[in-house]
Amino acid sequence: MAIYKFRVTFEDYEDISRDIEIKSSQTFFDFFQVILQSIDFDSKHAASFFVSDDYWSKKGNEITLLEEDVEPGVKLMKNAKIASYIEQPNQRFVFLYDKDVCWTLLIELIKLVPESPKAKYPQCIKTVGKAPKQYKQKLIAKLKEEVEKGEIDDNIPDEEIYKKITDEKLVFDEEEESSLNEDEGDLVAKGDDEEELVEGEENEDDEISSEHDEHEGEGKW
Repeated sequence: MAIYKFRVTFEDYEDISRDIEIKSSQTFFDFFQVILQSIDFDSKHAASFFVSDDYWSKKGNEITLLEEDVEPGVKLMKNAKIASYIEQPNQRFVFLYDKDVCWTLLIELIKLVPESPKAKYPQCIKTVGKAPKQYKQKLIAKLKEEVEKGEIDDNIPDEEIYKKITDEKLVFDEEEESSLNEDEGDLVAKGDDEEELVEGEENEDDEISSEHDEHEGEGKW
């Protein structure tokens, strides 16, 4: 059985790519799943593949994920086999994911390889570059829009802004989470310092008041 080797690249990040091998008999739904797994995206959103020309400038036949998006001439991923859409040696597709953000990935068939009896297809065999955070793009886009409208103070911590503008969970990487925790710690420490300062001032006032009472007592005797 023929094994197709595809290269999948982010349109906006040309230095980030994944090489994926998939059986000719497998479906675009299988392809959809392995692509998202290879870039650490979830599969909660609408998606479509489009048959493309050599320059990824024209979109031909559509293969979509959701039944509600099926129209005349549009196929469902789980019913569409990869082999049915391979029309040339370097067949290309455009993959669009999540209508709100419109992630665009460019796909090119780069080779036919022999099937390995030990391999589990589809599989990602090569990873180049770290994929962008799935929801961070959405946060940045919405944040800019809200800040421009003057509806959100850009000094509010990121996680609070995210809660305000979307119901979805923002995934922070370890560095971002550490940074947020440090900011939180600084705020707590600052609050503690202010409390200590107030307590210190109160103690000073008590001492001054006590000294004043002593002096008054000395005058009476």
